[in-house]
Amino acid sequence: MTAPEVVLVERPDAAVVHVRADLDAAVAPTLRETLSEAVDRHPYVIVDLSAAPTLDDVGLGLLVRAHRRARRRDGMVIFAGPSRFVLTVLHTMHVDGLFPVFDDCQAALEWLRAEPAA
Repeated sequence: MTAPEVVLVERPDAAVVHVRADLDAAVAPTLRETLSEAVDRHPYVIVDLSAAPTLDDVGLGLLVRAHRRARRRDGMVIFAGPSRFVLTVLHTMHVDGLFPVFDDCQAALEWLRAEPAA
């Protein structure tokens, strides 16, 4: 995998955080800062995991903290394109029900547009 990259794209309807790295300690500082910024600025944050093949306890902790922070602001964190490995970790750790999960960012954005609260 190339150098880790976390990119925030701000849209009118949601912030999209593109993660192009394993969700582990190496990407943690950048991911923590980016997720905090996204949650502070937008009620809906889509985390594009399509280029994040794995997830460890550090990455999971960051995602759960972002979820809690968003919920305190009446928002939500949504996953797009997670790998089977990431889905398995979420299920094993019993947090898969916290996050709406979609095949890709487009499907997540369409769901947000259709949601009455969005």
